Amino acid sequence: MKQKLITAALFSAVISPLPAYAETPVLQEVVVTATRFPSPPQSSAGSVTVITSGDIEKSAASTLPGLLAQHAGIHVSSSDGTADMAIDMRGFGASGNQNTLVLLDGQQLNDIDLTAIRWSAIPLASIERIEIMNGDGAVLYGGGATGGTINIITRHPDKPGAGQQLQRSASIGAGSYATNEWQLALTSTGDRVRLYTTVGGLESANYRANNHIDQNNLEADARTDAGPGVAIVKFGANYQNLRYPGPRRVDPAAGVDQLATDRRGTSTPLDYGQSDGRHISLGTSQPFTWGDLAVEVAYRDKQQQAYFDAFGGSYLDTNLNRRSLTPRVKIPYQLGGLSHELITGLDIINWDYDSTRANSPAAVNTPSAHILARQLDRGLYVQDTSQLSVNNELTLGARIQQVDYQARDAANPAPYASGTQERTVTAYEAGLRHNLKPGWSLFGRLSRSFRIATVDEIYDQYGGPSFDSRITVLEPQTARHGEAGIDYGAENNKVRVSIYHINLNNEIHYNAITFRNMNLAPTRRYGLEMEGTHRYTERLAVTAAYSYTVAKFREGSYNGVDVSGNDIPLVPRQRLALSSSWEITAKNMFSGMMTYVGEQRFDNDQANAYGQKMPAYATVDVKLAHREGRWRLTAAVNNLFNRKYFTYAVASTFSPGVYNAYPMPERNFLLNANYSF
Repeated sequence: MKQKLITAALFSAVISPLPAYAETPVLQEVVVTATRFPSPPQSSAGSVTVITSGDIEKSAASTLPGLLAQHAGIHVSSSDGTADMAIDMRGFGASGNQNTLVLLDGQQLNDIDLTAIRWSAIPLASIERIEIMNGDGAVLYGGGATGGTINIITRHPDKPGAGQQLQRSASIGAGSYATNEWQLALTSTGDRVRLYTTVGGLESANYRANNHIDQNNLEADARTDAGPGVAIVKFGANYQNLRYPGPRRVDPAAGVDQLATDRRGTSTPLDYGQSDGRHISLGTSQPFTWGDLAVEVAYRDKQQQAYFDAFGGSYLDTNLNRRSLTPRVKIPYQLGGLSHELITGLDIINWDYDSTRANSPAAVNTPSAHILARQLDRGLYVQDTSQLSVNNELTLGARIQQVDYQARDAANPAPYASGTQERTVTAYEAGLRHNLKPGWSLFGRLSRSFRIATVDEIYDQYGGPSFDSRITVLEPQTARHGEAGIDYGAENNKVRVSIYHINLNNEIHYNAITFRNMNLAPTRRYGLEMEGTHRYTERLAVTAAYSYTVAKFREGSYNGVDVSGNDIPLVPRQRLALSSSWEITAKNMFSGMMTYVGEQRFDNDQANAYGQKMPAYATVDVKLAHREGRWRLTAAVNNLFNRKYFTYAVASTFSPGVYNAYPMPERNFLLNANYSF
């Protein structure tokens, strides 16, 4: 019944106002994620959702994950109280981050360890647009795109009309939990050199005790003419110092319910983490008579330290860097009387990982473990799009990738404390898009994706026979996808409806009982995604996004328990997001967002025997913006109705009814003032 009500609400809010399709012109957009070159959205056999800078400004979301969570197929959760939430596309639960490929200007942000994406290092003001491909991206971008691909494209300076131009803006904000933030943006455009830069900072005590955060970010884009094309340098840096509050424990038999008695308290007053990161890329794009050439050389590194006080203490000091070379070409041609567009390229990516583990920072010179790892990826991809007729477009693509990695614990000479793997993995896609009458199109595709285990997933510090370290090489995860859907796009309306089915083999999964990762028996995902926007007037628009997601074990056992047909934990079956923007007057804008997330299994409940589920929750965020001359003032309220909820919790393996949860903030406020000059 609840599902029917949610489905009815979506269609009544969005689809029923659609006019006859012949009465409104089709909107034209340009995206890059579907082809790695600027192309119309119809170049994708799937569907590409675009979030523009205008959409970001009108949204009530105050964080990048919150903005993404307004769209179908995307679920977010948090265990550390920051904006760097875990993201999950199409129902992967605890491994959602590793099955969602995140790009910044086409460069991968996912690392070969299990750290979360640093969303907060990308200021919302620096984003030109975000392109989302649900369940797609493996052919063009490689591993980790099983759930989908998100490409964040930052602002860049355009050529000036005439002479040198300079634009600047400054903003400051203050809010609940002693939150203070600031940001400066500069655009300088000349006849030869153009520069866009943003720099900002955030400090907050956050909702929980021992959850203070101090953060600074820089992003810059410099470009100049280079022959008929352009040369681009992008660079950035980020720093974060964060305290970890830990979970709140619920144990009914012992009369303990910290969610009720001490929701904002901490169980880990000494835990903390610190991170420094930098990135730089040099690239060029050049047009030729035969097509287009683009190439980037990129470098990214990060240094992280973290301390966890439990069980005698654990200190980690990790250095990670990534180097890549990514040349590619786009060649239009005619064959068999048909128009084709061929895209082919090479991805060469080299990772170096160096992590020291000790009981405390003072013991780092006598570490209990010293993990050294290297991974080399060499991928070749080809994608051909052919115009079969005026209304039919066929996309065929394939990738072959050689993955070589080696890992060892330099503090343990045992042979089982090292491992190597050489694998050749493949991905493919066959998709068809059929354009109906103006604005409408059908699409369908069959594809294959893969994922390689991260260093953290093959390393077990206490898995050896003497309770020492062990490296356990895992097989690559593979998945076969099928999807079909319909798109509609016109001046006042956009709608996407799709159904999908994914069968996985060797899914990489953490076993909370044995405390090590494993390849699961076959699993499955399938679901329905619906998303639509209707502009009622020039000043009022409403968007609705609904996801019905099923994630199950197809067969096999988990620690001796037959899990065939069981739900995979941390995957809500239903999710609904409603958002709206209303331009009350020429100077005043109101934005609102409601998010409903249905029940889901606790983490660690693969047997589906825990007896209860994480409760469903709904939150509402609102924002009011006012423009006065060069000023833009905003006032935002998050969790307007003060809902007490949590997005992540883990059930006890041995004690029925006991679980640890990570509560989310109650009602909070943020005021911001921006001045352009």
